[in-house]
Amino acid sequence: MLLDFELACANPCIMKPTALPFFVSTDDPPAKQAILLGAMDLFATRGVDGVTVRDIAARSGYTNPALFKHFATKDDLARSLFEACYRRLAAALAMPGADLRAVVTAALALIETAPDAVHFTLENLRRFWRDMPDDLRAQGLPGAMRRRIEQAQGQGSVRADIDPALAGSLVLGMLAQIARMAHFAELPGPAGTLADAVFAMIDRGIGA
Repeated sequence: MLLDFELACANPCIMKPTALPFFVSTDDPPAKQAILLGAMDLFATRGVDGVTVRDIAARSGYTNPALFKHFATKDDLARSLFEACYRRLAAALAMPGADLRAVVTAALALIETAPDAVHFTLENLRRFWRDMPDDLRAQGLPGAMRRRIEQAQGQGSVRADIDPALAGSLVLGMLAQIARMAHFAELPGPAGTLADAVFAMIDRGIGA
């Protein structure tokens, strides 16, 4: 996908990305698609404050006015990306009927397909959380993971003496680190193949 995206940037009138990640809609016009893709990669790599509108324009192959046609400011663009990515990650952690292993496996699969999006989201919780809509704020990631830990305690797979909030934060922190490593190509293999290794670590730390 990166090669397709680079080609699209070089000549957006002729080519566009052939595969779009979940945070880009196929209904979006080509300029908006390229802006979202370019901004996500830059934000995940440099941080929001380390990126300028000019950087996004250069990466996407479109001018500054094209960005402002779709987003009022750079922060508006970053906030929009954060909300879309947070919703997808929250949905993965809140799958009905799923146990701890299932939701962690789903998160790893999401990291494999969109490492930049997961890394960006978990790195920017403090920055954007207060600006999110009420329905999204009701889907807190720490709370969702805490409930999974409590469920695992009830099933006997996590020690009863473990504080579920702290254990949930531990698991989320591990996922955040894996997402960062995946984005910067530092993992030993695809994130989706690491479920057994991740759970071996979880079992050693909090397993019953």
